[in-house]
Amino acid sequence: MSLGRSHSAWLSFILPMVIIVFLAFPGLSQAETEKSLYERLGGYDAISAVVDRFLEKVWNDPEISRFFIGMGTDTRNQLRQKNKNLMCHDTGGPCKIISRPLEVAHAGLGITEKEFNIVVNHLASTLKEFKVPKPEHEELMAKVRKLKPYIVETKAKD
Repeated sequence: MSLGRSHSAWLSFILPMVIIVFLAFPGLSQAETEKSLYERLGGYDAISAVVDRFLEKVWNDPEISRFFIGMGTDTRNQLRQKNKNLMCHDTGGPCKIISRPLEVAHAGLGITEKEFNIVVNHLASTLKEFKVPKPEHEELMAKVRKLKPYIVETKAKD
């Protein structure tokens, strides 16, 4: 008989707690099933591979390679890591951004909209090369396009 009371007391304590948790966090079960873009892209290793290939294309493009003249191996590796961390962070991953704000890093370079689009197209072609599914491809590209105001230098009006 005491086992029944103990069980009953336990249920009377736990059941309200469970209800409170589900009422306080209504999206809990939904959040567990929804994956971040970072996870859907395949995590850090997948992002790292994409960035490696993407930067090789950018560095070898004759129309925009001038921005990378004089970069030694160490500097390129730093840029590579900064890009990996940025993509990881901006897609919901655990990475920390380790670079300066985009508008500071690109100030004075005179990057045009055409040059920005060349870089964007290299990323898009790299995502296709890695067979990134269309929803994730489009979601990532939308994030990248939002960076344009921080990278493209607009000419001051006189």
